[in-house]
Parts: sequence; structure tokens; C-alpha cells
Amino acid sequence: MRNHSLRSFITFLLCVGFIYTPILQAAQLSLPSGDLVAPEVSHEVIPESLEAGSSVQIKATVTDNVGVKSVTLFYRTKGEEDYKRTSMNRIGETNEYAVTLGKEELVEPGVEYYIQAMDLAGNSLLHGYSFSPLVVNVVAPTGAAAATVAEGETIREEPAAEPKKKTNIWLWVGGLLALGVIAAAAGGGGGGDSAAAPPPPDGTGTIVISAPPP
Repeated sequence: MRNHSLRSFITFLLCVGFIYTPILQAAQLSLPSGDLVAPEVSHEVIPESLEAGSSVQIKATVTDNVGVKSVTLFYRTKGEEDYKRTSMNRIGETNEYAVTLGKEELVEPGVEYYIQAMDLAGNSLLHGYSFSPLVVNVVAPTGAAAATVAEGETIREEPAAEPKKKTNIWLWVGGLLALGVIAAAAGGGGGGDSAAAPPPPDGTGTIVISAPPP
């Protein structure tokens, strides 16, 4: 009799288990997933200053134990209060996410930003904060700076060298009258008068005139 009652009780428990198992499974599916691990974000800040009017790609590596739902970049110009937001897109099948800030966003004196990653369970992680953001410094283009002459600076232009002047001088050489072409010295500037040719001697004779072609 006692054994019969024990078997009946065991049978009853099994029946209850079969009846309530689907209900328990449905209840478990409706409960939170139990994923309490936030994503991990790896990001390298751009160390050098960038020129205004250029563009920059901000990249981050984001991983999660279950799956990444979204990666968002919050950014603003230095000195402003409100942040703008834009989605960072996944690069292929990798764990890298990226977004490009163009010349409209990359202005002096720089850009402040932080990254938010969220997984499928709603856990999120911030890389940087709104009150302590990451920074990209922006400077004026070097071409514009080089074209600007410092105030008070005088640019001196060297005068062009004057062409050497040629002076024709008649000389008596060995009893012959010759025309020589002598270039005036550069230091003299060609402004001085040439020495007068000596007069021909008295008497008769043959005069041979020798001169280079003009």
C-alpha cells in the first residue's frame, strides 16, 4: 500500500513537470538574457594636428561577447556646448567601425568627441566622456601661413645688372690706325668719358684701318 502511494506521488510530479515545462521555458525566454558584459572599445587618438579644411577618419575596434548593436560618435567644435551624433559603420566583416569628418566639421581650433558602443542586450560603454572628451587639434593650412608676410617685414629686390657698354677707341699701333672694341668695366658703370684718340702724325703715308665687324 505504501509503495503504491509512493508510485502515485512520483507519477503526479512527472505529470506536473510535463505540463509546466513549456510554461517555464516561455517564461525564461521573456526574462532578460543575462548578458551583463558591456562591449570593449579600442581606439587610438590622432596625435598630430590636422589642417583646417581637410578630412579625418575616426576608427575604433569594438568587440562583445554576444554581439554589437551600434557604435556612435558624438562630436563638437571646441568651445561649443552641444554634441552632434553620427553612426560609425562597420568595415566589412571586421570588428572595426569608422566614420569620416569632412572639412565642414574639421575647423579651428579643433574637434572634441567620444564614442559609445552598445551590445544586443543594451549594455553600453563610453570611450571618452562628454565632460572629458577626446580631442583632434586643428590648425590653419600651412599654404596660407606661408603666403602671409610678417607685419613690418620689407622685401628687398636686387636691381638688375646693367649691360656692359662698349666704347670704340681709335689707337695708333705700330704706325697703323686700328679700331678696338673695349668693354667698359662693370664698376665704372660706363658713365665716364673715353680717352680721346691721339691725332695722327704729320706727313704722308698709307693708313690701314682694321676693325672687327659690328
